[in-house]
Amino acid sequence: MQLTGIRRTVITRLLIHWIILFAVVISCKSDPNDSDWVDGNPLTISQYLDKNQEEYSKFIRLLEEGKLLGTLYAYNPYGEDYTLFLPTDEAIDEFIQQNQDYGSFEELVKDTGFIKMLTRYHTINRKLHTDEFPDGALTDMTLSGDRLVIGFSTDGDNQFINVNKEAQITESNLKMTNGYIHVISGVLQPAEITGYDWLQQQKEYTILAQAVKLSGIKSRLWWKKYTILAERDSVYRKNGINTVEDLIALIATPGMALTNKLNMFNLFVAYHFVGGEYYLNDFSWGNKKYTTLATGYPLAVDVGTKIKINPGVDTYGYTVSSAGDTTAIDYILPIWLECNVLTSTGPVHSINEVMFFDPLP
Repeated sequence: MQLTGIRRTVITRLLIHWIILFAVVISCKSDPNDSDWVDGNPLTISQYLDKNQEEYSKFIRLLEEGKLLGTLYAYNPYGEDYTLFLPTDEAIDEFIQQNQDYGSFEELVKDTGFIKMLTRYHTINRKLHTDEFPDGALTDMTLSGDRLVIGFSTDGDNQFINVNKEAQITESNLKMTNGYIHVISGVLQPAEITGYDWLQQQKEYTILAQAVKLSGIKSRLWWKKYTILAERDSVYRKNGINTVEDLIALIATPGMALTNKLNMFNLFVAYHFVGGEYYLNDFSWGNKKYTTLATGYPLAVDVGTKIKINPGVDTYGYTVSSAGDTTAIDYILPIWLECNVLTSTGPVHSINEVMFFDPLP
């Protein structure tokens, strides 16, 4: 009986020691100052910024003035953490130098309305690892209600990730207790120009831009979001169309105003405008039709190993296999590096052939 009592005492003491040890371990893991907790960074996003003020002091100031720094100290009550695209002080200095509205950083700080929008534009309402990034627009919106566009590029063996085609991710997937930080080389800015106006300003798309203007399409663009499929002038020229007058002579309905919706010229232009916001990664898998401004003529897009636009309408060329077999190319392709152009009304995609719902005359 005595031995049993001793054993009970020893077991009790061991249990007490294990409980204390377990409590210490848990306490250490909960301690935000313990540098071994989460990938060496047991910090919230804002705590990480506090510890790295030499590199990010200016964006910290913008977060303070924009009333967002406190939010990033905590967990997200409305989602699965946050993602912050973090510009360095150098990136902010470059932004100010290129922006005529602000002569100094202090002038930028005073524009509190812009800062609130800008800091929220850099923040997503969910944690996103780069493994989740599409080649296109993120489906998760920023806190400002916008979408960011991701693009991938390579240089030899190195792969780069670009955001909005204006900033490169220089450090990725910095894991914090309430999300991820991706350090970027530039300041992200929401697009302010509409797709229509963007097209009018491009020197490489003058034929389509003039056609759009002559058609009077602008007065019919009541969609808040729309997608434009656009051919460069070089694409028209390889089809013998060197000016907008050539295009009119080729397809316009004689004796009918160019602004008339039934004019084949007007239908041609309207067919380039798709209702809704469709970045390349938004097009559904398989063959689907999308509403265009050309009433009664939807646009077919077939997504598989390729994104085939307008499949089956016309033959645009031929390929010859190594075995000598000839295959007709009866679809249009997006020119990938010139697609997903960000505008306030939706994306613009460059395409490699002249597009119409009927074969060109």
